[in-house]
Amino acid sequence: MFKKVKRLSLIGIVGMLLVSFSKMTTVISFNELEEKIETSGVTIEELLVESNIEMNDVHKYYISVSNATYSKSAKSVQMVTRFFIDDLEDVLNARIQDPIELGNKSTMEEVYPLLKGYLAKKLEVQINGVNSIPNFIGAEYEGDQIVLYIELPAKNIPKEVTMRFNAFLELFEGQKNLIHMNIDGERRTLLIDKNKRTDTAKF
Repeated sequence: MFKKVKRLSLIGIVGMLLVSFSKMTTVISFNELEEKIETSGVTIEELLVESNIEMNDVHKYYISVSNATYSKSAKSVQMVTRFFIDDLEDVLNARIQDPIELGNKSTMEEVYPLLKGYLAKKLEVQINGVNSIPNFIGAEYEGDQIVLYIELPAKNIPKEVTMRFNAFLELFEGQKNLIHMNIDGERRTLLIDKNKRTDTAKF
């Protein structure tokens, strides 16, 4: 789907994005960012690396990033999702009576039921027109982020994936959830926000 761009073009795009970032005081103008990503063929992570913008800076702009690939042997889409620990802690504590504190590796498995329950309410997937019930595999901490591992059953290679991933939309007005998919060598990106709660990719 995407064509590889020359480094000069990428640097030019990054320059324009840096101007956009420098002018933002709350939420990034995502329409412009999305357009530049789609026309250039690079991912948001590549743009951030080229421009020396840390993931901590993205935190201010309310963006979550997931990556998904299809495993023929497991007959499932393997999805890896990253959230900032404090954000996830806030949304989970808003749903329970006894507050929890995330970030402690030794108590990670104790919060698995909460993570699984939150995903069950926020993530809905159809693959090739068939509902695929997300299976929470586990999680780990990496710096100030928590990495969630999710399995989406799919007997055949996905030709069409429809996803409703509304994590954090109840917390941040400008939340954007990006899901980069790489299926059988083809790349697509789903974008979900408060105005577009479901997105579809065809391969």
